[in-house]
Amino acid sequence: MLKYVALLAGILATPLARAEVVSIEVVSRQPWVNGETFGRVGAYEVLQGVVHYAIDPRSAAARDVADIRHAPRNARGLVEYSGPFVMIRPVNAARGNHTTLVEASNRGRTEMDGLFFETEDGLDLMSPDKVEKLADPTLFKLGYSLAWVGWQARLDADQFGLQVPVARVHSAVRATFAADEMADDQKTFDLTANGFYCAYDAKQAKAVLRLHESFDDQGTMVPRDAWHFGAASSGATADARCSITLNTPAAKDAYFSLVYEGENAPVMGLGQAAFRDFAAHLKNREVPSELNSRADDAAAVLAYGYSQGGRFLRDFVYRGFNTDANGQRVFDGMLITTAGAGRGSFNHRYALPGEAGSSVMSNLRAVDLYPFADTPTPDIDGTGHAGLLDRAVHDNTVPKIMYIISSSEYWARNASLLQTTTDGSQPVALGADSRLYFFAGVPHALRTSGSFTKTGKEAAYPYNANVDLADGMNAQLENLRVWTLDGRAPPPSIAPVPGTTLVEATQIGFPTIPSIRAPTSPPPLWQIQLGADYARKGIISEPVRVGREYPLLVPAVDSDGNELGGWRGAMSSVPLGTFTAWNWKSPELTRFGYISGLNGAFIPFARTRAERVAANDPRLSIEERYGTRDGFMKAVAAAIDNAIEKRFLLAMQREDIQTKMGRNWDEVMVLDWYLGKRETK
Repeated sequence: MLKYVALLAGILATPLARAEVVSIEVVSRQPWVNGETFGRVGAYEVLQGVVHYAIDPRSAAARDVADIRHAPRNARGLVEYSGPFVMIRPVNAARGNHTTLVEASNRGRTEMDGLFFETEDGLDLMSPDKVEKLADPTLFKLGYSLAWVGWQARLDADQFGLQVPVARVHSAVRATFAADEMADDQKTFDLTANGFYCAYDAKQAKAVLRLHESFDDQGTMVPRDAWHFGAASSGATADARCSITLNTPAAKDAYFSLVYEGENAPVMGLGQAAFRDFAAHLKNREVPSELNSRADDAAAVLAYGYSQGGRFLRDFVYRGFNTDANGQRVFDGMLITTAGAGRGSFNHRYALPGEAGSSVMSNLRAVDLYPFADTPTPDIDGTGHAGLLDRAVHDNTVPKIMYIISSSEYWARNASLLQTTTDGSQPVALGADSRLYFFAGVPHALRTSGSFTKTGKEAAYPYNANVDLADGMNAQLENLRVWTLDGRAPPPSIAPVPGTTLVEATQIGFPTIPSIRAPTSPPPLWQIQLGADYARKGIISEPVRVGREYPLLVPAVDSDGNELGGWRGAMSSVPLGTFTAWNWKSPELTRFGYISGLNGAFIPFARTRAERVAANDPRLSIEERYGTRDGFMKAVAAAIDNAIEKRFLLAMQREDIQTKMGRNWDEVMVLDWYLGKRETK
């Protein structure tokens, strides 16, 4: 493959605190999608390669990276690391829209594919030139340049991650696991296979294993002679430090925590520095490269993150990484999508970027931490007065932010804390340059059209496949672009109002539908105390201490059970059933508040009035609402036109969404699922 290395003239004379990207190594440059052209923008190309970084651990640019001062250094006293990049851009820069969108990948995967565009064969960031055909090319017709850079360390070698140095430091670390995560005999748990760290040694006389009935209990200690560290498998590569084995099998509903002394610690916080410095490299030319040689590509640089990527961006801004080494703003705008009010375990010793909060069985992790809201508020115990944007406000580097959230973010990602004080009693304003758009009835785990006609093997109800949020992403991106470049304000925030349409779960007003049981609360969230060394050194004292529980609010619903106070796209405006953010599965885990919050449920309306009456369903049938398919499609057309007028859809999407809604009708009308036929678990 051709190899292009960035020109390094003058780099030795440039302080590394001002240019942490040392070089860009382009290892492949190919036509995108076989040279296909996209309207006036023309053809695209895809570049991939490696970014090489070096950072002075004593510099201001490094001060917020945990354990950086313990990392090995080169002969110049700098910490070196590297990771992959991908860029997809118009061949002719002048035909693009002068905006680069950089994604914070989700566990090494892109979430752009399926939301902003759609490939037929999937976009793998490790081999992006392999894409043969696009099913939806909307984003490329708009002229964006797209970029990805590895930020998450400790991924597998074949994943889109980051290679970081290991600091010779070790301290207490905690692993948590349920019995169904253990080997088939329910006796052995492999730490590294499940994302945790190996022990510093296999003796670990002071290690403590506890059995828990709930996340907030102190647990019951398992006798030390009832388990031991040992290799999960035989062979030369087996490591006795990296798994534990019980003498007798665990109960099927058992849940454990293990506190032990961890191995030497990778410098995980360099992921945030890499994301910052890569984006800064696109905007300046202190180190010339193939990626920043075209000024027309980066008049605006925007960040996007979905789920983990969105939480990464919230933590990135909170810790001050949107300020580069020159004191300039890095990202002009951010699409922070489905992050709720959370951040993440990204930048401390023994960080666990894959952990995502108690709603998905991540027990008391450094994920959902105060402060939650943009603007300063006290924590629930009355201490502190902080906001998410404090550092950026101080540095004058606040990006324009769009928080895009689904129904699951209220039910499983604590989103009400974006809007209320930590005790839930008072509304709190967003930042002056922030907007919040709640897409009602949409689940966190987006599914393709048609999958709501199938019931998950472990769930009580068919899964929710409402894709209104995905349909609206290109419009929101365009709104963000013109906001940053031209100053045209986006639509006002659309979100439920605390005290009226944002309420306690017991007050949502869910209708009485036969065989359907709504939860009485979202998964709980507690204040956790990470110890005196967390803020200063990034070292967590394990086990963490549990403080007060935060009150969490969720959207009220209408007489159909569909949510109020949010934006309703085509599927929610012209519904064929009730869309929820909750479902019932894994009954042995309900004591932990686990309600399948990332999948949600689709509870179809009866097809005819006779079917509705027979089922004693209080919701109007599809027949009573729309009459025929033609009546449904007329309502769909009106909803799409309204969304285009309100700037929540692009006109170029009209035909595709109409076609999709027609398929939804066809699928629901033959849905093999009837009220009363399946009981809740």
